[in-house]
Amino acid sequence: MLIERYAKSVSETNQFSSTDDAEKQLRANPREIAIFGLASELGSVISAIKKHWLQEGGVLSSPLAKAELEEELGDAMWYAFALAKIEGLDSSLDILRQNIKHLENEVTEEAKRGGRIREVLSDSEVKAFLDEAGVFRSKRQRTLRDYQVLAFRTARTEKHTLLQVCAAVLTQLSAQLMRDLLPELETELNTELNDRPIDVVLGEIAWHLCAIASLYEIDMNEVASENIEKANARRNDGVATPLHDTLAPVDQQLPRVFQVEFRSVSADTVEIYLGEEQIGNSLRDQYSIQDGYRFHDVIHLANAAVLGWSPVLRDLMNVKRTHCSETKQNEDGGRSAVVEELVIKHVHWEAAQRAKHLHQDLSPYDRPLFPEGEEIPFSLLKTIRGLTIGHEVYANKYWEWELAIREGYRVFQLLKKHKGGLVEVDLGARRLRFTPPGEPVTPLQARH
Repeated sequence: MLIERYAKSVSETNQFSSTDDAEKQLRANPREIAIFGLASELGSVISAIKKHWLQEGGVLSSPLAKAELEEELGDAMWYAFALAKIEGLDSSLDILRQNIKHLENEVTEEAKRGGRIREVLSDSEVKAFLDEAGVFRSKRQRTLRDYQVLAFRTARTEKHTLLQVCAAVLTQLSAQLMRDLLPELETELNTELNDRPIDVVLGEIAWHLCAIASLYEIDMNEVASENIEKANARRNDGVATPLHDTLAPVDQQLPRVFQVEFRSVSADTVEIYLGEEQIGNSLRDQYSIQDGYRFHDVIHLANAAVLGWSPVLRDLMNVKRTHCSETKQNEDGGRSAVVEELVIKHVHWEAAQRAKHLHQDLSPYDRPLFPEGEEIPFSLLKTIRGLTIGHEVYANKYWEWELAIREGYRVFQLLKKHKGGLVEVDLGARRLRFTPPGEPVTPLQARH
């Protein structure tokens, strides 16, 4: 991947540098986010090396280590470029160009450090590097792979030793990044690390990330491409995935707008109605802790509205795609319904665990689950999307999953608060509308 194109893509997928004033108030300082993010990802790179070195019998031969490292390296490089942009460098490309310039100075300087480096690198190796560095500077289009190969020529150790060096140096560089956030007094008192310009720090981080990639025979061009594809998948590009039943006969499609009523028939029991017909069984929390899970069918409604997918709802409404036996069996059958219930249960568990720690003063019933402004971990989005491999909903983007979770729990909280209500499901608008019990109901905006 071209370095300039990668830098541009990082800038476009950077979601923590919003220009919206209201959104800024909900977020930390973008520079702090970038520093914390980069330090965290560097730790993840080292963690991946450690886990597979211990468990897989040799870090350089483990296919699992390679797969995990590809993702962690991509995330770390993304944050390095994002931080370079925030720091106001002329271009994020500078961290790589400046690193090559820094390496040229190192291998040619007459000071003690330069001499020690030349004791390891032969004259022919130094000349080859300097010649290729000149070509790198003169090329109009440079790729991450170009930088990776060139920078690796200055490696002073190899294999396991180099891996240890990379882990140690990345830890030091991470510490310097974090030290930059200390107040003046703490900076004066914590002087173990020598300050270096940010472009030098980021350049050295890039060098060691690429060195690790080279040890694993990982192509950083491919890493960068996959990383940007992942970042784009979470970024709301305004282009929703087409509804999955668009080609089905109209009577086998999910209604594009419909209303479902949640009626509390006792203190702990709710029934769901489509018009005057009850769908499904009466529901209770079925849990020793009253947390309102009896209203969880609203998450199925959110899945239908935002993702265009809910095999459970199709079964309840008897809207299966019988025109195609394969679709009916694979997408509208029992296995798909189990997958959806599993996804919802997993998300609910994650939301409840986070709420337990964030809202300890509230009862389980009153704790907000993934409210607006609270992060939905990307690891959760990856897990639930991974659970749907082989099903049509796997085509939906990460941002759509995030929106479905937000929308579902927004109305889930309202249903708990009002002990029921009317929920309008709008697949065209990709959202839900809530009307409390007893209030006038807005007529349906559209029908088939």
